[in-house]
Amino acid sequence: MTAQTDYPVLTEFCTDNAQLFTADEVLALNTKLKNFEIETTHQIVVVTVNSLENNSIEEFALRVYEINKIGQKGEDNGLLILIAKDDREFRIEVGYGLEPIITDALASRITRNIMTPEFKNGDFYKGVDLATDEIINFISNPKYAEELTNVDEFANVNEVNELKNMPFVFTILIACVVFAFLGVFIFVGGALFMSSFRKLINLYKGLITGKVSVLSFPFVLIGLLFTILFSLPFIIVPLIFAIMFSGMLFFNKNPDEIYDAFYSTGLLTIPIGVSFVGIIIILLPVILAFLGRKNSLYDPIKFSFLKSDKRYMTKNFSSSGSSSGSSHSSRSPSSRSSSSFSGGGGRSGGGGSSGRW
Repeated sequence: MTAQTDYPVLTEFCTDNAQLFTADEVLALNTKLKNFEIETTHQIVVVTVNSLENNSIEEFALRVYEINKIGQKGEDNGLLILIAKDDREFRIEVGYGLEPIITDALASRITRNIMTPEFKNGDFYKGVDLATDEIINFISNPKYAEELTNVDEFANVNEVNELKNMPFVFTILIACVVFAFLGVFIFVGGALFMSSFRKLINLYKGLITGKVSVLSFPFVLIGLLFTILFSLPFIIVPLIFAIMFSGMLFFNKNPDEIYDAFYSTGLLTIPIGVSFVGIIIILLPVILAFLGRKNSLYDPIKFSFLKSDKRYMTKNFSSSGSSSGSSHSSRSPSSRSSSSFSGGGGRSGGGGSSGRW
């Protein structure tokens, strides 16, 4: 955590530094959350910022919580919803006193099922409004929250317990059957991927050695990319299922716990996905093409704009290459109102849930 980080000091229940809401939306949130504090003493606070300033969402949220002392002293009954616009991350930070009600599982449910879908649609107010309604309902009706948690976890716990209580021989047998079934998909997808990937390397190699014309290159490339992208789900999806099943079978983890652990790594994001695809279809094959342009000596780098080497095209792209070789408006910032916020000295132990959109 950098010492230069400028953490927001809160004066309202909704502090919209990133201008994600209209003035009316800020007023509505302030009014709802202020009334809830008057009725219950619980403090729910919404903060938007432009950037996390190179901090993790968990670190930033905890520091904002501690600096503003959200919740009542001795009760620790505060809850912070933090949204970082540029980082496309958000978090529900829960105070000690509310953790028995707003558990990590419930917070994760709210971030996944309510906030993330609305944030992806660009409707930040609706996501926050629905989330705060759900949180208020949970706090006001703890039995409802407990029942909902039990309903969500009952099936998962039973599944895990059933697997855990099976004889070891049956456990191994089921594991072999499941992994063999998933392995078929991985094998088919892997074979299709490797075949197309080799052709992709040869395509780049042909381009930089003048054996594939610049004119033909994009047509062959499109066909190969389609095949590669088509094959990836046959590899990735079974691997995810294998990880989930292994966690349930050998580590007694339910699917939600495994998903949350994997999600918290930050790998399930669009930038990571785009980077992965870019490495697979551009960077890696280009590097291998440069390294592989050697017979007895390196073929010289040259380009042919119109004419392709027919023998090279037929040998490497007999099916895909032969035919191609021939041819919110501006937002209003939060304004001061009668619903001013003043922290009461609450603390948080880092419980809650984070999300991305």
